[in-house]
Amino acid sequence: MISSRAFQYCIAIAVGVGTGVYVFKPLLREYEQDTNGTWLTPGDEQRLRDMQEKRQHNNKL
Repeated sequence: MISSRAFQYCIAIAVGVGTGVYVFKPLLREYEQDTNGTWLTPGDEQRLRDMQEKRQHNNKL
């Protein structure tokens, strides 16, 4: 009885992972191509610099 439930859970997990890969892999590849493999959009670089400067400023206090 326990083994049949475990089998059902394993099937459910496998279907969920397979569906996630099937749905999101093309979207992630497209996003990677749009960002030239950096995973950063054009505005992200400036935003990251600003966050690092704020963090450094807060650490000095």
